[in-house]
Amino acid sequence: MDESSICDAELVERIRSGDQVAFEKLFHLYYSRLCVFSNGYVKSLDLARDVVQEVFIKIWDNRENFYINQSLKAYLYMAVRNQSLNFLQQRKQQERLENRLKKQQGLNDSINSVELNTEELSQKVWKLVEELPERRHTIFILYRKHGLSYSEIGEVMDIARKTVENQMGKSLKFLRERLGL
Repeated sequence: MDESSICDAELVERIRSGDQVAFEKLFHLYYSRLCVFSNGYVKSLDLARDVVQEVFIKIWDNRENFYINQSLKAYLYMAVRNQSLNFLQQRKQQERLENRLKKQQGLNDSINSVELNTEELSQKVWKLVEELPERRHTIFILYRKHGLSYSEIGEVMDIARKTVENQMGKSLKFLRERLGL
């Protein structure tokens, strides 16, 4: 066995037994190189630092189960590669979720805008209805607000169904012209 593998094996054993000095030595030996390596994946040195720190946190938190079957260096690089790929996958999922939320918010904004426009239009219509001649006004109210049929309105007002139909047609034409529809 070469000198570095003996040192690596000893370092791993000391970390497994809870030796903070050994852990700090491992950290200082590899931290910078691992950050540069991770940066190749995540394309941000700040994010790469987070990734590498996460790997070291996991090692320390699970130190009792810290066994290495290969070289320590290979293990660390593989762990950082995996953590970098996990980070990229999580970020992609987060972006998809954010895009979905933005689309949903855009849809909600459109619906709210349509509701607002519908409400404004309704208010304008009812304001214009007030300008209709009395008979047309009454027919319009009976039909739109009270839901009476043309025949029922004819009975209530003692006029022909055809007269109700003509008056409603004139009312609707007046409203379309005034609203610019």
